[in-house]
This record gives sequence, structure tokens and C-alpha cells, in this order.
Amino acid sequence: MKRISKVQKKGFTLLEVMLVVAILCILAGLGFISVTDGIARGEATKSRDESKFMTQVQSQTDYIRHSMLSSTPAYTT
Repeated sequence: MKRISKVQKKGFTLLEVMLVVAILCILAGLGFISVTDGIARGEATKSRDESKFMTQVQSQTDYIRHSMLSSTPAYTT
């Protein structure tokens, strides 16, 4: 009768480790793409908002300048 030894396998095989590393690399790549895309969209939004703000400031400045030049002061006696 053969003797069956109860040897337990410990650790991981090389294939299992390589598979986990490959999956982690893919996830890291997707995360990197997502982060860089988010940064680019944020910069575009910031640029658009600053442009809109500057247009509003210029419009208000023109309005104030026009109203000050066109109105004549009313003096009371």
C-alpha cells in the first residue's frame, strides 16, 4: 500500500503572480488615463470660466464708463 503524504502547498505559482501583476498594471493604466483626462477637462473648464468672468468685468467696466461720460451732473441751487 502506498503511503499518501499530506504535504500542503504553500505560496503561489509564477503564473498566478504574473497574472495578478498584469491585472494590476491594466488597472493602473486605466486609472492614469482617467486622472489625466479629468485634469485636462478641469483646466478647460477653468479657462472657460476665467474668460467668461473677464468678459463680464469688461462689460461692466464699459457700462460704468459709458454711464459716467454720458450723464451730466445735476447741480441744485
